[in-house]
Amino acid sequence: MVQGIERLINKQAGLEWMIGGGLSLGILLLSVQTLIPVNLTLLEAIAVVSYAWSVWLLAKNRPLGWWVGLVGVVLYGIVFYQVQLYAEVAIQGFYFVTSLQAIYIWLKGGSHQQERPVGHVSQKWMGISAVLVVVAVIGLRALLIAIRGAAPFWDALTTVLSVVAHLYLMGRYVESWYLWILIDTIYVPLYASRELYFTSILYAVFWGMAVRGLMNFRQIYRVQQLQQAEAMQPEP
Repeated sequence: MVQGIERLINKQAGLEWMIGGGLSLGILLLSVQTLIPVNLTLLEAIAVVSYAWSVWLLAKNRPLGWWVGLVGVVLYGIVFYQVQLYAEVAIQGFYFVTSLQAIYIWLKGGSHQQERPVGHVSQKWMGISAVLVVVAVIGLRALLIAIRGAAPFWDALTTVLSVVAHLYLMGRYVESWYLWILIDTIYVPLYASRELYFTSILYAVFWGMAVRGLMNFRQIYRVQQLQQAEAMQPEP
């Protein structure tokens, strides 16, 4: 049964690689061509492609996604600074440091320094997270208003939720993908309002990836539970 589920998870991987590669090349070429007027710089295009592959790999539960994401983190820090989304600039710095930490957690964060399994956040920590989110959003919104940032409430809300979702994903928790679905739903119109249209489209794609990531993590968790149950069964 376990092997059958694992084959189902990996069944469409080759096709997704081909589609992703073609779309990535198309985005990069679109940013440098001159025939069609588009508001897309090469810098943003590379950031878009890097982030897309990072999320896809992480949704597939592959640690390589953290390494690829480091490229997008640096480039998007520059892009967001240029359009005055200062909270997003700050969170890119946070992502850079914690992504390095996440690589270690995923690979060595399990028992006996083995790979950390997929798990669930406890109800206690979910409650603590909710309280901290409310307090942090209020404080960050006030700061963004003071420095005249764009869309202070939505910028603050998505920034704080992204931190929580990122920390959950660092721990390989299923709940991280629920948060990313909510965050991406907000990001799409937010970035469009700042004329980052391709980034807005990217986050619409991220929304679909987050749904896929949720389904994949839930499936992996079930596989892990089956493996544990089979391992506990006495040998005949």
